[in-house]
Amino acid sequence: MGLHEKMQKLDAIRSRASMGVILICIGVLCFLVPLFINNMIFSWIGMGMMVGGIIYNKGTREEYQKLYKQIFAEEPLRANFDNVYYAWKNGFSEPTVRSFQLCAMGNRFKSEDYLRASYRGVNFEMSDVTVEQHTSNGKSSHTTTYFRGRMFAFDFPEMLSSSTRIYSERFKYPGPQNTRKENKVELESVQFNKDFNVYSSSPHDAFYLLTPQYMEYLDSLLRTYPEIAIHFVGNKLYLAINEPNKDVFDKKDWMKEASYPEEMEKVQRDIDEIKRVIDMFFV
Repeated sequence: MGLHEKMQKLDAIRSRASMGVILICIGVLCFLVPLFINNMIFSWIGMGMMVGGIIYNKGTREEYQKLYKQIFAEEPLRANFDNVYYAWKNGFSEPTVRSFQLCAMGNRFKSEDYLRASYRGVNFEMSDVTVEQHTSNGKSSHTTTYFRGRMFAFDFPEMLSSSTRIYSERFKYPGPQNTRKENKVELESVQFNKDFNVYSSSPHDAFYLLTPQYMEYLDSLLRTYPEIAIHFVGNKLYLAINEPNKDVFDKKDWMKEASYPEEMEKVQRDIDEIKRVIDMFFV
């Protein structure tokens, strides 16, 4: 199937979804009829139409997402990276994210848009991650979002025996301390110490990692992403970018007709951000 046919199919799915919305709206109106006419049959018809419309749209949205990912995510990813494996319905497991020690872990977890690839010889994994803490006392409930954004795992060129974690000042819910005792480390830059909190089981390694050049990289990253967390441990560099209002490789307003140039430009921006991070830290 060529690009033109795929785009036509994508729009056809969206049009079917619009019919589902119309079905739900008509169902609501039918459900309210007994308020004016004493005939409960309209309520039953309305309920049936609403349920049918919801079920219809649920399946339609998944079909839309699958084709959207094929057009606007899979093909551009393969064009920009090597050894690409992309599974949009899957993500990091909860134990894996816990092992990153980047953010606090709650009792609700979701992850999707898993990507494994390499760029300029650097192997990496990436996924959208949501971590929440939900509490309820029977009368009321409350949900706190600990993290919602992207997490990365990069192969680091050196093997570190220590653990060094770096949090921007605006990162609200940092992960628990490593089992090895970590101490807060103050760097020579006063401004860096204001912008970041550094914890390490080996202050010597922290100074070794955070050279003036690396601190400059982090300052640059902070200007784009105010809430970031980084963990150097073993032969891995883990990175978390908290962006509650952004979904990578997704189209939130999927009921609106997709413009191929606009969607490709948006996805390419997401891809270029990944490249930029690798270029900063590894090249």
